[in-house]
Amino acid sequence: MVKKCLYCKGEVSEDSVIDFCESCGKGVWGEKMFNTIVQKMESSRTSGDL
Repeated sequence: MVKKCLYCKGEVSEDSVIDFCESCGKGVWGEKMFNTIVQKMESSRTSGDL
């Protein structure tokens, strides 16, 4: 099953920790906050919190 971006419905990688594409994420939160969100989500997945 292919994941789709919540905003533009474009394809998102199956192993992505977020449910939106990079361009939409940066458009919504800005580059710095988007990168922080992705980093924290990946850390949570690695530690088993997700």
